[in-house]
Amino acid sequence: MERSFPPDMLKGELLNRLAINLDTAEEFGPIAEIWVNGRTHQVRGIGCSAGGLLNRQSRRFLLTQVGSIGRDGVVVKAGARAEAIDEHLQDCLPLGELELWSDHGDRVGQLIDYRFDPTSGNVLQYLFIPGDASDLAPGVYALDPVAVISTGRRRMMAEAAALEAAPLVRSGLPQPPAPAAARSPFDRLPLDRLPLDHMPDPRRGWDAAVKGTQTMRDQVNEQFQDGRHRLGTEAQDRRQKIQAEAQDKLGGLLGNVKKRTRHLRNQLREAVTDATAGLPSGPNLRNDSTPTIDVDAMEFWPEDDVSPERPERR
Repeated sequence: MERSFPPDMLKGELLNRLAINLDTAEEFGPIAEIWVNGRTHQVRGIGCSAGGLLNRQSRRFLLTQVGSIGRDGVVVKAGARAEAIDEHLQDCLPLGELELWSDHGDRVGQLIDYRFDPTSGNVLQYLFIPGDASDLAPGVYALDPVAVISTGRRRMMAEAAALEAAPLVRSGLPQPPAPAAARSPFDRLPLDRLPLDHMPDPRRGWDAAVKGTQTMRDQVNEQFQDGRHRLGTEAQDRRQKIQAEAQDKLGGLLGNVKKRTRHLRNQLREAVTDATAGLPSGPNLRNDSTPTIDVDAMEFWPEDDVSPERPERR
């Protein structure tokens, strides 16, 4: 593929352009970073922000993988290993808006952009705006990369003489760039080609949701009432079962007591009979001064199984 680039371009012109895969025509995402080597002042790579609903990882590419830069996007030849790309970009920084300092210790202004050659990647000039304390008039000034002493993630330091003699590129305060609109997956939907007669009615969806909620509520209430009725029936059956078992145990206990008392009554009756067997009775009782013991055991221990007719006393 023959490479096609503009003669020069600003970093701000390349940002947010869509990166397209040459082999599959799929998008990598908009360009969010441009990696620059601060010592050689060369653009070495670009970074794409994937984003989206699938949370895909961002991708980085070397400038040599960029096949062409057009009006709407950048064509990228993929295939290089991520480890090799990281190794080539390890000395680079994604230069953003940096504070511009002089080697005399003065904060001169702020770096806002830079112009570079897309073919070679060489930075042609850095663009900055002076600060409020600077002697320079408001506007955009150009700084030759040769005058840059060092570059960090937050600051760039340059020669004071070069900053004082920087040429004016555009007078007046620059307008801040308009923020890029957030890309959404819905932007890819062909809404203009959707048939309107097949569009869903939101009212029907709302009515269906309300009806489904009511049905679910009725089902939950019915299940709750069935559960309460079942628990009440089980509790009543258990109470009756316990009561029947208690009555059976109490009846058995009373039966055992009755048997034991019947046996004791018989023993007592026999003992009394034996004790009174040798005592006088009838006519002999008149001349006998020994008192007579006349005991009827039935008065003390009534038999449950005796006939209602009481026997005559002797």
